[in-house]
Amino acid sequence: MQNYKTIAETGSHEKIIKKSRFIAHVAQTFSEDEAKAFIQQIREQESGATHNCTAFIVMENVLIERMSDDGEPSGTAGSPILNVLQQQEMQNVTVVVTRYFGGIKLGAGGLIRAYSSTTAEAIKEIGLVENRIQQGFELTIPYHLFDKFENYAQNEKIILEDKQFAADIKCQIYLDLDIVDEAVQNIRDLFQNQITLKETKKLYKQVPIAAN
Repeated sequence: MQNYKTIAETGSHEKIIKKSRFIAHVAQTFSEDEAKAFIQQIREQESGATHNCTAFIVMENVLIERMSDDGEPSGTAGSPILNVLQQQEMQNVTVVVTRYFGGIKLGAGGLIRAYSSTTAEAIKEIGLVENRIQQGFELTIPYHLFDKFENYAQNEKIILEDKQFAADIKCQIYLDLDIVDEAVQNIRDLFQNQITLKETKKLYKQVPIAAN
């Protein structure tokens, strides 16, 4: 497991270049089968298009990268789409760029720019997230400390999840692996060991990436 960047959500972006209509469809996909299913879905949805060019990067024990020019001149569509994903250091993402030909040929250079720019603009518009591996903790907090802990968590950008109110307050937090030891020690010191932390599981949590 390692941290990686991917698309925030399924989305699309459209632009017109010399009367040709380009639509980038983007989705998170976690296997080659999921990637192929999304590609097939878009091909059926855009069945009247001149081309549905594709690229995806998924991690299945090893990194799998695939692309297709779907009838465009070799190297002018799938490769530019894939290059954008590689440059953004993305994983578990699939892109289908649909083209409806508008009657004006773009040439090899024009096609490369069209497919790469449509992809890049779609990613920027939809937004990137980083899937970070985080360690979970179940916290047991006395009622008289809860407001103070909520303020602490807000300042430290720690999200409290699954709050349960009983004899004490229980909740779940997740911490980046590189700050776990320091954060746990800070909580113990600041709250004089009155808050109990029980380690739970590691999992991926999505963290938005600010646009440049």
